[in-house]
Amino acid sequence: MTSLSNDFKRKIIAPIEALFQEALEGANPPIVAGGRNYQPPPAFDAVGADLLEAGSPDLESQAVQSKNGQVNEIALEEALYAINGLIGLQSAKRSIRRLADFAQIESQRRRLKLPQSRVSFHCVFSGSPGTGKTSFARLLGKILKALGLLESGHTVEVDKSGLVGEFLGQTPIKVERVFDDADGGVLFIDEAYSLSHDKEDLYGREAIDTIVKLMEDRRDSVVVIVAGYSQEMRNFIASNPGLRSRFNRTIRFDDFDEIELLAIQKQMLRSCGFDASDGFMLRSELLWQKLYRERLTGDANARMVRSALEIVLENQAGRLMRMPKKERHELCELEPEDLDGVESQLRESQHDRA
Repeated sequence: MTSLSNDFKRKIIAPIEALFQEALEGANPPIVAGGRNYQPPPAFDAVGADLLEAGSPDLESQAVQSKNGQVNEIALEEALYAINGLIGLQSAKRSIRRLADFAQIESQRRRLKLPQSRVSFHCVFSGSPGTGKTSFARLLGKILKALGLLESGHTVEVDKSGLVGEFLGQTPIKVERVFDDADGGVLFIDEAYSLSHDKEDLYGREAIDTIVKLMEDRRDSVVVIVAGYSQEMRNFIASNPGLRSRFNRTIRFDDFDEIELLAIQKQMLRSCGFDASDGFMLRSELLWQKLYRERLTGDANARMVRSALEIVLENQAGRLMRMPKKERHELCELEPEDLDGVESQLRESQHDRA
């Protein structure tokens, strides 16, 4: 059976799941009233002064030209468009749009040297695997960078293994190194609840204590997002008073239904240039309806679609190798028989995971 190259698999996976990032740059002004009677500091430039005049038109367009920070309108539009283009996840999209709106206003306040809020962008992303948490985080990071609120917009992704040391005392050093890597961007901690699962786990507790401290020390340079199953994340946040005080924003990622799973499959196939016959799509529709109805998709979601397509492409490769002559177009066509055995292998995989 022909195996698929890693590069080919990367193309097929196309952004379905989803670091959120941000690091406020520069010093914060004193918290004073910022309304009609606000007096800008002496160093406030002429562009900013003009914007404060009564009746000044088009605040947005003038603010973009501020010398104190630039908005990359193209990058901002592309990131927002990409978020809107993701399948399903309406609740998460609404939450992200609200956060993006807040970030844009915060960006305007900064450019105009108005008082800024002390609201952090730290987030809890809760939901099952394969629901787009990582993709959303990365796109939000691009939004914040486009708004000038992030210096780099990069994302550092870790799990428990990347935070805890082999011996007591090593963990704080390891956690601090990860924060250094994420400086100016986002630190995305996947399955963060594993740090608090075992109350006797001194290493996990040590990692949490260090994370809590560094979140405060570096609140203006690193945005932390913790992600995992909903109930486990609630338990994780409740396990430490410092976590409760620092994570006050939770974004929920719902499971995909059978219609959305089929749409994700179509998107994956389209992204790598495959054509699916009507028979293949009809059989696919029945497959996702059955698996969703039996509640077998909730622990994998889009990852299950990816796994299914990997099996499909191996089946297709075997079918093509048995053909004495292959036309060029046939190499990228999928037929109903390419779905043979997919359901049983997915069921077996879910059973092993349970």
